Amino acid sequence: MMKNFLMAVAVCAALKVAAGPVKVIFDTDMYTDYDDIGALAMLHALADAGECELLAVVQSTRGNTGLAVVEIVNRYYGRPDLLVGALHDTGVCGPGARGFNLLQKYEGWYRYADSSQAPDATEVFRKTLAAQPDGSVVVCAVGFMTNLRRLLESKGDQYSPLDGRALVAKKVKKAVIMACSYPTGKEHNSAGDWEASKITFDQWPTPIVFSDWQYGRYIFTGRVVSELPDTRNPVRDAYAYRLPPRDKVNDTTYDRLAGHPSWDQTAILAAVRELDRYFNTERGTYRMVGTKGENEWVADESSPNCRLTVKMSKEDVGKVIDELMARPSKRAGVR
Repeated sequence: MMKNFLMAVAVCAALKVAAGPVKVIFDTDMYTDYDDIGALAMLHALADAGECELLAVVQSTRGNTGLAVVEIVNRYYGRPDLLVGALHDTGVCGPGARGFNLLQKYEGWYRYADSSQAPDATEVFRKTLAAQPDGSVVVCAVGFMTNLRRLLESKGDQYSPLDGRALVAKKVKKAVIMACSYPTGKEHNSAGDWEASKITFDQWPTPIVFSDWQYGRYIFTGRVVSELPDTRNPVRDAYAYRLPPRDKVNDTTYDRLAGHPSWDQTAILAAVRELDRYFNTERGTYRMVGTKGENEWVADESSPNCRLTVKMSKEDVGKVIDELMARPSKRAGVR
């Protein structure tokens, strides 16, 4: 019996090794908040550790310099040529070219000063998915659902004869989406382009893991990275620029001593690492109701979808996130 047990353990270990790094496409609304920078930093740290392979980053807002910030972070982590894309023509506008005070300091670290100059996000999605093994990609979306809707509605092209929904069904393992308010409400990511959210939630053909507003709101992170001595670190610079000083926060302020809410970072943990390591889950799905961006949670044990609930304490989850965001770049010499 012991021999059989040891063989089973060995098989499981071999399967984990064979699975390799988790392949991730990251869809961000970089600029609407700075937890996106922390989430992207985590993906790079996890890629450096061999836990994931960051295939591409696409932006779900248009007409701003958010993609320049993406590229600054990519370059800091030694991946300046990572495939990126952005919305063109229509979609939710970003809040302007403030760049978290990074663009001037890191001038020359980005290819696209304006997101409209970058490749189209739908094309980047299709090109990337078509080149990957079946059922291998995790799509992690932490912004508006515009890109996901466009992907679902896309037609066959030079990369694949499949339409968007069929391509997703063939290539994507799961989606991890930071959106919605539990059990009902109106949340920024899902409400910003509510029609796209409705189509995505109703038509996405693989399982969806939702990290909703309530889960990440009281996980505070970023103070650690903001106080690092490295003055040539854009993640450190962004958090130092945006976080209030220690003497300006308390247990009632929006940001806290430990930092800023960690909505997007929780989605990264769910995308790359095993869910049960940090989270419990509730089966069901979010759906959009009405025409003003409201959502509701529909519990359903038979649903392939789920939402994250508390298992590990939020304080301890925050420590995991902080450690990943503060890891130094292994390739920081590429500057």
